[in-house]
Amino acid sequence: MKFLLLPLLLAHLALPLSAAEDFLMGSVVKSDKWKMDRTNDREIFDGNVSFRNPRYTMKADHALYARPAQTWNINGSVSILRRFEDKSLVEVFCERAMYMETAEEAFLESGALPVRMKYTSADGRLLNGRSRTAKAENKSGLMYFDGDFSISTENLDMFSGMGLYSNLERSFTMHESTPLAVGAREGYDFAINSSKMKFFRDTRDIKFYNNVNGWVKDVPPPAKQP
Repeated sequence: MKFLLLPLLLAHLALPLSAAEDFLMGSVVKSDKWKMDRTNDREIFDGNVSFRNPRYTMKADHALYARPAQTWNINGSVSILRRFEDKSLVEVFCERAMYMETAEEAFLESGALPVRMKYTSADGRLLNGRSRTAKAENKSGLMYFDGDFSISTENLDMFSGMGLYSNLERSFTMHESTPLAVGAREGYDFAINSSKMKFFRDTRDIKFYNNVNGWVKDVPPPAKQP
């Protein structure tokens, strides 16, 4: 069965947060079962739930829409894919997600696995993120990460207790639990921690703030073949 979905369900779950003026164009939800609970004024999608349009794909085991609260609850192997005009992609994986239409806020929760995010830039560079929970605020263009937050690139790993993504700056601010960056750049290995650090998504620059310490050393040349 196919059902038209209200316009803003997933526009704000995948980073970067952006408007979805064409969100209803060709949008459908499929599921094994669908139930209208008129007593509690809610709709229930159960089994192999999928949402698709040219820019978004969402899959989950279950979804429930509560009309009075204008709230979506999605759970069970949730995956979300957002495609952008510049050919970049954002993928999000979690166990449970909730989206509140009026506040334009989304919550992502982990299960056996953490909340996982994968950003693929237009030139193919990867950025992977993990945390126990995440909260997205569409109106402010911010996303908060809480619990064992990490970001990884092809040559850099960063760790902290909490994080904040700003869509305006295209940056991640990492704080709590002595943020640490470990990696290799321009012929050097390094490990640096500080009270706070900021990582810029597109340029891959890092700024460290307060109580900065660590080490930097030359990368040894490859061993010569006999």
